[in-house]
Amino acid sequence: MRIKYIASIALIALGSILALKGAIDGDQSLINAGIGGIFLGIVVLSFATSEYIKYDALEAVLTPYTELCKKLLKTLDLKNKAVYIPPYDNMPDGGVFIPLHEDFDIDLAKLDENVMFLTDVGREKEMGLLITPLGKELMKMYESYSEMDFSGAGVGVVEGAPVLKALGLARSITIEEDNERIKVYLEGVVLDTCSKDCEQIACPICSSILLAIAKSLQELIQVEKLEVKERYIEISARKIGGIDRWM
Repeated sequence: MRIKYIASIALIALGSILALKGAIDGDQSLINAGIGGIFLGIVVLSFATSEYIKYDALEAVLTPYTELCKKLLKTLDLKNKAVYIPPYDNMPDGGVFIPLHEDFDIDLAKLDENVMFLTDVGREKEMGLLITPLGKELMKMYESYSEMDFSGAGVGVVEGAPVLKALGLARSITIEEDNERIKVYLEGVVLDTCSKDCEQIACPICSSILLAIAKSLQELIQVEKLEVKERYIEISARKIGGIDRWM
């Protein structure tokens, strides 16, 4: 038990350092490696410690990365809601784009895993911040558990993702979808990292669900509103078109 605890903390700490350095340097590959390390450590930690230690450690290591991202948003004056990009050829893990302008444009053909800041002079509508979703590894765990790839599977398959409950991160998740909009209801969320800030820099739980929905629909989705009431979270998002539309 002690060896598992030490190993998990080491993985989470190393992952946090890599993610922070990647964010500072604008290096998406380091961020990806860091997030992978964090969640590998979380998995080990979830089976090696008490609930209190597990959640306390998880929040402690995620806070520096999320705080740095918030500072980047403030420095770059980015106030718009996040757009979730499903995985495609250039970005196998998908991504999160926070646009500079409310009336934005995205050229997916120009993006890849090494791009972080989009500042193309003369194309102001495309300016913004491109980051790796904190919940990408958690989403992979959903797929591994269900033994299927969410691509094109439909948003309903995400609703049954039991990994959040298995890890003790949330009690239940419900997803509603119509022609244009999506509503997500999470109950019994245990992490205090879930907040209004998830409209831009989402915590692992919120970002994993939103990325899974984007992947299952094969569409970009933009967060419209996020409400947090104690351990209850309600997310509203809208579909803004598939990969082909934004190429």
